[in-house]
Amino acid sequence: MPLHTFSRKTVVCALSCMLLILAACDHYDDPVIGIIPPCDESTAPLFSAMTSDVQRILVEDFTAHQCGACPPAGLELKQLKEDYPGQVLPLAIHAGQLANTNAQFPIDWTCPEGTQFWDDTQSTLNPVGRVNRLPEEGTFLAVSEWSENVENLANNSPAAGMQLEVAYDENSLRTTAHVHITWFEDVEDEVRLSLLISESDLIAPQLWYPSANPPGPGLVEDYNHEYVLRGSMTGAKGLVVSESPKAGDTQQECYTFQWNPLWVAESADMIALLTLSNGSVLQAISMPVAE
Repeated sequence: MPLHTFSRKTVVCALSCMLLILAACDHYDDPVIGIIPPCDESTAPLFSAMTSDVQRILVEDFTAHQCGACPPAGLELKQLKEDYPGQVLPLAIHAGQLANTNAQFPIDWTCPEGTQFWDDTQSTLNPVGRVNRLPEEGTFLAVSEWSENVENLANNSPAAGMQLEVAYDENSLRTTAHVHITWFEDVEDEVRLSLLISESDLIAPQLWYPSANPPGPGLVEDYNHEYVLRGSMTGAKGLVVSESPKAGDTQQECYTFQWNPLWVAESADMIALLTLSNGSVLQAISMPVAE
């Protein structure tokens, strides 16, 4: 597993810097990427405090390339994204025994964060999912339950508003994420920020049972894997960015890391999550890494 070291600077009332590791799903001969200097505050975007925001919803699909019942779940994930544009954030997490590789399925789509998320659910079967990890991160839902749970959240007023800007340099592969948070409500809890990377248009074999609904042809050699979790900038659980924030508070976070050259930035999204101590998602936002 490659280790990408990067730096973090938090802009609230005080500034602090620390070094972190970016875990990725691909493999290098030389896994160590050099430390990148801290974020340059002078180049940070000027965000304005928000007065409102929509409640965005993370829908996680625990899938696997040897899971013949999983492609219909992928279709449901895509449909939810289309039904709630800009509000549902899809994430396909390859995990479990059916995500193992062999001669027929040679590409390892798993990553440490995905394995941690899978272990949190304590599920042994694919496909299952989570919707904003409610009521807590250990909860999982059958595919038939995703739509109802999304609908129940879609009109909620969020506790926080989020803004995200990503700067990707295709020459140096230096990638910086700026996250701004406006708190609309008091939150009596520890809040963590996670930054995840997903990638789409990954063409590789996938099993799709003829008995599935809708039915598939069996083995699909050129299946388009979408929204695949590739890794994170902050680890599976994220980083603590606030302790009991109050309504009206604002804060800005900056993270810089070295992009994994085995990922296609033009097909990737960055997903920023605010989570509570029980792992549930308070608010989320995503944007393309490179447009």
